[in-house]
Amino acid sequence: MKLNYDIEKYEVWTKTNDITFDRKLEYETAFDGIVKIYSLITDNWNLNSKLNGKYFGNFIHFSENGIFLRMFKSKKSWPKTRLVYLNFETEELTIIKKTNSSWNTWYGIDLGNGKHSIEIRPTEKVEYQIEK
Repeated sequence: MKLNYDIEKYEVWTKTNDITFDRKLEYETAFDGIVKIYSLITDNWNLNSKLNGKYFGNFIHFSENGIFLRMFKSKKSWPKTRLVYLNFETEELTIIKKTNSSWNTWYGIDLGNGKHSIEIRPTEKVEYQIEK
């Protein structure tokens, strides 16, 4: 595990809907640092105001007009996390579910018509309908 996270720099993570997401490693925890915790920035100032001061994991699932993310309560709060949705049109960050899931491999499926299923542990899925 790295101990000096201050020297980490933002690097391109993903791009969607003409928005580039960069992330910076802020902390590692769990079993030999397997859980990585990042801060995020974009090239959209309004979205950055929603992301500022928040921390996220590796999970990302795309929808037509936004993304689902795993947001940590704080840098060192693992496994206390939230499933959130960042809507690009309304520029709102919505908390969908609070969880203590220590499972690090979340997975999303697009069910069609704005409905998504997010597996947050092998025995638990969260379905979410995106408002139009």
